[in-house]
Amino acid sequence: MLLAAGFIGVILLLCLLSPGAFAIAFPYPPVNGSDSTGSFSDSFDENGTALFLQPLSDDERLEALIARTGVPLLELAAGGIYSAYNGDDAALRDRATGICSLAGGARHDALTLEVSPEIAPAHTDFIAALDEYIAAGTLLGGSAPLNQSMVDEALDHLVLGTEHLLGAMQGCRSPDAGNPETEPVLMSHATELAPEFPDALQIGERFRYDDASGANSGSVVVFRIRTLSSFYTTGVKPQSYAAKSGESFLLVAIKATHLGHKGDSTNYRLQAPRESAFILYYAGETYRPIPPPGPTNQGEAYSGRLLERHESVDGYLFFEVPEDFDPLHAYIEASIGRASPVWYLGDGVAAW
Repeated sequence: MLLAAGFIGVILLLCLLSPGAFAIAFPYPPVNGSDSTGSFSDSFDENGTALFLQPLSDDERLEALIARTGVPLLELAAGGIYSAYNGDDAALRDRATGICSLAGGARHDALTLEVSPEIAPAHTDFIAALDEYIAAGTLLGGSAPLNQSMVDEALDHLVLGTEHLLGAMQGCRSPDAGNPETEPVLMSHATELAPEFPDALQIGERFRYDDASGANSGSVVVFRIRTLSSFYTTGVKPQSYAAKSGESFLLVAIKATHLGHKGDSTNYRLQAPRESAFILYYAGETYRPIPPPGPTNQGEAYSGRLLERHESVDGYLFFEVPEDFDPLHAYIEASIGRASPVWYLGDGVAAW
């Protein structure tokens, strides 16, 4: 449930931000009235003379293709999830057909592009996203009667596809540092309030990494945070947890994903960061998460483990923090091999 809620939240956030967010992330608009492989975009000056712009590079075509198909795919996926939870098989099949059609056409166009090494990871992520969407659409759009197992598998494909799509969007962001019109938008208020780690990631941003052998790739995302005074476990022997006087519990939602295997190695499993790999920095103090309490009334506890290819694990880290905890002064760091990514937690308290 936590994974599905996070997925829907990401989709809704992107849909609310677009098209403005896409205009910032992708400065090259799609060519109207032509296919994605067209070389020129024409316009006219005040005298009616046609002005021919420079040919678009394949990097620019990829950005335009992602900008043109990204939001429609997310909207179709969100609609599919809504239909699945409402048991509307007819609407679910209809959206599955739309997903296959849109993703299939975009995949054909993307495979014709020869992008630069700098944007190659975004290209790879985009192809992987389209493959996942097509797999989901194929499962749901066939003639066989739908069952819960098929729907669950399709939702897993949509979740992984969306993660790859967000990675492609992030990889294509190359704003002009000298453009005064984009600088105020891209310089977030959160970053201005976070001078301790000026390069910290924001909530929802993904950190990608390879394991020590370089054979497997993974990602870690901090999704959301919330504070509360008490919670209880939902296992066979329920246990209540109440914050001490002057303290509260901080819950930080984490998701780790095995993105894929590469090379000739026979090791296909990736170790997700264990809960002990995370440190909370707040107001000059450091905090470690408490031992995972197990399933709770707030959701699953995060516990890092070995992941098979394309497998994910998500849940909450539980911290004991001061009662007046202010996320504007908080960061969380993960120790992942030789890397230590940091996320800024300001403005990240979810509305529940």
